[in-house]
Amino acid sequence: MTNIQLIATDLDGTFLSNDKSFDRALFRTVLKILAHNKIQFVIATGVHQERINRLLSDFLDVGLSFVTNNGARVTTSEGEVIFEKTLSLDTLKTVQKLLTTFPVKPSRGLVYSTDDTAYVPREYADVMTADRRQYFKKVIVFDDVSEINDPIFKVTMNWHNFDETQFYDVARQQLGHHVHVTETGTGAVDIVPAGVNKAVGLKMLADHMGISMTNIAAFGDGANDLEMLLAVGHPFLMPTAHINGPFEPVIADNDHAGVLKTILKIINN
Repeated sequence: MTNIQLIATDLDGTFLSNDKSFDRALFRTVLKILAHNKIQFVIATGVHQERINRLLSDFLDVGLSFVTNNGARVTTSEGEVIFEKTLSLDTLKTVQKLLTTFPVKPSRGLVYSTDDTAYVPREYADVMTADRRQYFKKVIVFDDVSEINDPIFKVTMNWHNFDETQFYDVARQQLGHHVHVTETGTGAVDIVPAGVNKAVGLKMLADHMGISMTNIAAFGDGANDLEMLLAVGHPFLMPTAHINGPFEPVIADNDHAGVLKTILKIINN
């Protein structure tokens, strides 16, 4: 697979182990090999940049590129933001109304996210526990979305013991073409701007770099990775994934550095 010029990976359930760690030494080795072969490395994830910065704090100076918020923001290896798409206030009001009237409240929390700030409705403030707060610079409690002055990339909600497909159906009916509803990769649901997904963001980045999507390898495990996997020339699916498609298998799961080991294998071949 010597035609690979860029490798993109999801984080949760894919690159990160279940305890949110990863093999740092092996990652450094892989990055050196990729640099030698002039292959770019991209984090393509549903999460926001501040969480990535904390998870990958030792690797922010090695030329990584980022497709974050399920494709709503794209940042080059030089730190240039080349694409952003946010939810309009009118859309946020519609989302707020839907979540207020939906009969099953997201018992595990509700967050309106910028790239570093969590805006949390007051009734969900007590669900914003310390382990969740750690991934944001600021947490701001609000009563109405009209109080939010920052650009919102996504609205994330999480239920306990609830079939999220019921919410998907209602959200798609009421929000129409104004948003894209997808999973987060962490068991929650994201509402992002219409026309946004990881494939769109990755295509923006690839075009900026002058790289064809056929020369990209991508790793994923969830429904929010599906568009990206279908769009690239070399899609790899985690062994624990619950989606189907014409994908190559990753040689180990996320608790055993499957992504990094598979990269070494395909580069050495």
